[in-house]
Amino acid sequence: YQILVTNNGPAAAGGEAAAPAAAPVTVEFLAWGDVADLPAWDQITALYMERNPNVTVKVTPISDPNANFYTALQTSIAGGAPPHISSFQGWEWQTYADSGVLANVDDYVARDNRGSLYPAGVNGVEVSTKRNDMTYLIPMQLGTMVMFYAKPVFDAAGMAYPTDDWTMEEFLDMARKLTNLSGETKTYGLQANGSWFRDIHWIRSTGKQEFDSLIDPKTAMFNQPEIVEMLQLMASDVYYKDQISPTAADLSGGSNAFETGNVAMKYEGPWWFPRMNSPELREQGAAIPIDVVLMPKGADGTRPHRGWAEGIALPKSDNVDAAWDLANFMSGEEGDKIYSAQTGRIPNTFDLHRSASR
Repeated sequence: YQILVTNNGPAAAGGEAAAPAAAPVTVEFLAWGDVADLPAWDQITALYMERNPNVTVKVTPISDPNANFYTALQTSIAGGAPPHISSFQGWEWQTYADSGVLANVDDYVARDNRGSLYPAGVNGVEVSTKRNDMTYLIPMQLGTMVMFYAKPVFDAAGMAYPTDDWTMEEFLDMARKLTNLSGETKTYGLQANGSWFRDIHWIRSTGKQEFDSLIDPKTAMFNQPEIVEMLQLMASDVYYKDQISPTAADLSGGSNAFETGNVAMKYEGPWWFPRMNSPELREQGAAIPIDVVLMPKGADGTRPHRGWAEGIALPKSDNVDAAWDLANFMSGEEGDKIYSAQTGRIPNTFDLHRSASR
């Protein structure tokens, strides 16, 4: 869809000649089109155009972003018509920067006194924002993953909710006790993710690391016995040996899932909130009472975990200045507050997160 605003500006009062209107500008935005994001893009861009009537923002959302987003972006770049702004996950933009198709935004950040675009001291966020000490990704959200749990499943089983000091053994024991595959409705203790890159915590909880370096890795180290054992558990045994997690077949048709209320726990991020408990779901009486808890302690009791940023970047174009001005508004306090409120995601600064929490 497109959001179009036309405004030639009012005449000056008293018959005096009006100041020259700013030249019309069009900013193309290739947007992550998850259902939770669309209302945020609508509200942010409409507000921006209201304040900048010479600007037309054209939003092109990709409705199935996980399957088609980067294909659409690559096609536009190859065709010589890249968007002025593009959504990016924190681990996808680096090859574009290395290919010279993204604009470095450090000079803009300094010029407009933005300070830092991300919280200081969070290495995972910094490395997903900068490349070779230059900033390319403009964070819209901070990403992390924790254990979600559905309170009604625990309540029905008469079990206490997990707490932040639980261990791996306690987690597995809970998941087994919460699994009941007999009867008309199945109940599972865990909905596993089924892909190693979404199971980073389980890998890191062994005290080992899957690559020799997290930046430009040269050697994969998945064959370490501790990692092999953990992946055997989380990628196979939870489905077929212990049967505490629904398989892909069990999930077909939209049943037996965490969001349907018959799975007790799921390792996920804040983007999952709208699927479980939103104003619309509460109005329909379909919201599932949930809470979150830190991941269980493993061999490495510090529970190391990746943190990262996701947001937007500016492909090199004929108008990077206009693209930055919109991106600056989107990622600033006002724009990011709208984005976080609409999507349920973690804001891009700790201050905004704390104010939202209050």
